[in-house]
Amino acid sequence: MSVKFQLPEKFAHESYRLLPFRFSLLDNGCYFLSTDYGEWICLQPEQLIALTNKEKIEDESLWYELKARHIVCEHNDTGNIALLASRYRTKKAFIENFSQLHIFVLTVRCNNSCVYCQASRKSCQSDQARYDMSPAVMEKSIELFLSMPADKLTLEFQGGESTLNMPLIRQAVALVKQKNTQKDIQFVVCTNLCELNDSDLEFLITHDFSISTSLDGPQELHDANRRYANTGAWNALISTLGKIKQQNAFDKVSALMTTTRQSLEMPHAIIDEYVKHGFRSIFIRELNPYGFAHKYFHKIGYSTAQFLAFYETCLDYIIHLNRQGIPFRESYASLIMKKLMTPWATGFVDLQSPCGSGFGVTLYNYDGNIYPSDESRMMAEMGDQHFRMGNIFESSREELFFGPVMQELAASGVNDCLPVCSDCAFAPYCGADPIRRYQVTGSVYGHPGKDDFCLKNKGIIAMVIKKFTEGDDDTRRLLMQWGMK
Repeated sequence: MSVKFQLPEKFAHESYRLLPFRFSLLDNGCYFLSTDYGEWICLQPEQLIALTNKEKIEDESLWYELKARHIVCEHNDTGNIALLASRYRTKKAFIENFSQLHIFVLTVRCNNSCVYCQASRKSCQSDQARYDMSPAVMEKSIELFLSMPADKLTLEFQGGESTLNMPLIRQAVALVKQKNTQKDIQFVVCTNLCELNDSDLEFLITHDFSISTSLDGPQELHDANRRYANTGAWNALISTLGKIKQQNAFDKVSALMTTTRQSLEMPHAIIDEYVKHGFRSIFIRELNPYGFAHKYFHKIGYSTAQFLAFYETCLDYIIHLNRQGIPFRESYASLIMKKLMTPWATGFVDLQSPCGSGFGVTLYNYDGNIYPSDESRMMAEMGDQHFRMGNIFESSREELFFGPVMQELAASGVNDCLPVCSDCAFAPYCGADPIRRYQVTGSVYGHPGKDDFCLKNKGIIAMVIKKFTEGDDDTRRLLMQWGMK
């Protein structure tokens, strides 16, 4: 019995079904199509028109690509639903673990004075009894922390300057190790590294802490942004980084830069500073509208368009450095590439839907109050308690995580349910931020499509897509590598 192969034209069907997808126009005139489960493709306008009219697709390679990315299927294809449901479950698997990042604000006292401080810090000479977390609050908070359903949890110590309450960090680690029987616990400390003595540094290294610090760029810029004692904070930071390198623990350090108006003129110098000190990545962060950053925005702020131009200059320079043999990456672009190229969640709460606030993060304030994020705690420090979930001594777990604050976040923190977002092709790679939108607009729903959160994320996602789709082979290969890390 002979078998005859069908001609290629047989597979360029006139009859096919469209599977659900969204589309958005890119700056280059092409359309970006995406699905709820993360597949995507870029089409010319005439190709999109033909597709939506369900005209015959003459281009065989395009037909197979549309099928592979589950934009279309043949009428007799009955296996798609189960497959796509599995893909969607994978994309949203982070929900099953609920809150995995737990932030303990040990003090709001700080030894730095930063122009963009979001936490409305108190001086380090302020009353410790009033502004530091007590052992009783810490012990009760750890009890709640260990009751979370996830097998892997992160306990992050923040401030103010968290190491000003270093004895409580030591107590917390001892208590976690005593009470934890089966969970994988990662410890993180956020610190400016200005007053970390050798004994405390040894403790952090011994207990495998990840150390998150701040480096805004060259000494001139860092010192302008962050004051320490009667000088800038740069010298003290670099000195402690040197000690960490001597202990062969530099791989546990990550640094965050915050963009001010002065930063906009120094993109290359900022990147070069990170490379000089041995960092292999940078997270380029814009100002957030909280605390002193909000108060002094007229002096240090800028428009979203200015930030996007700065970000692209940095990204292009980082790609250039990689071409010169210097391995370095931009962390936000890496997160977006991971969402574009893999079925896995990134773990980065700002790019999650449902939103990371409350569903991915729980914050325990020094005074025992519980919030769904660091930003909502900052708002409370400024006098707005809208997102206070309860108190560690007064509220049950059910009251905290099923109360009115979480109900409001659930209603406003899912892209699929928000106007504009629900039709946006960038939605599967973006997130929702009801708390920031409330701070800026007075509504947890904000102005999707128009507010700064939306414009920034759409701008960067579109930028990364453009670099990947229009870049040469080296650029595409580099961005692919970022997405796989």
